[in-house]
Amino acid sequence: MDLSFFKTARVFLRLKGNLKAVRHPSIPSLEDFVGFERQKELLKKNTLALLKGEAFNDILLWGKRGTGKSSLVRAMLNLSPELKLLQVDREEVDFLFDFLDAAHDLENLKFIILLEDLTFDRSEERSIRLLKTLLDGSVIKRPNNVVFYATSNLRNLTLKPDENTSNRELEEELFSLVDRFGLRLGFNNFSKEDYLKAVKLHLEKFGVKFSPAIKKASLEFAAERGFSGRVAIHFVKFWLSTVKR
Repeated sequence: MDLSFFKTARVFLRLKGNLKAVRHPSIPSLEDFVGFERQKELLKKNTLALLKGEAFNDILLWGKRGTGKSSLVRAMLNLSPELKLLQVDREEVDFLFDFLDAAHDLENLKFIILLEDLTFDRSEERSIRLLKTLLDGSVIKRPNNVVFYATSNLRNLTLKPDENTSNRELEEELFSLVDRFGLRLGFNNFSKEDYLKAVKLHLEKFGVKFSPAIKKASLEFAAERGFSGRVAIHFVKFWLSTVKR
């Protein structure tokens, strides 16, 4: 593994057997997130501990779609220029054994491993067990400059529904995987007030004042979609591109 490659960018992707540097990464501002202040603060403190060489936890961020779990992880890159992010598909878990071994030689850099949307089916038992080993139990010593942040829509990473009967043994493996994460942060309760706050925040970026008319329109927009940060962004784009014209 060419370790100098990890000095060429801030964000990397491991997909279909290839490791790629992201030339133009999406790194949201930490100020863009509303409604989950406690979760944001805990993730920030844990990431700062990684940067300082102090004790830290691997973290599972779970909750509804559109609440900004993955975006919040990417926003942690604002904390330090020496912090890198490597997003790895769950089918590429094998690669991480080599990466963790090599990361010991990159002590001046810190890495977030992002495992996005962890949902498994019954054919992925091997991936589940490999992840368990990586998080806690591998013959490879965990380097102190790498943290795992995973996102899921499900609190306990339950199996995808299919036509088969429940596989209790495999479900226990998933519970055991969840237990490997020292912190589990829930992102479920995005209120109407949080939604309106997010709409106002994103409108202000475009110099648009949040008015009673916009408030009414934003609530009508969310009536079919629910309240979330993602819906707030979609509404702002809709308003700016359609209504405002």
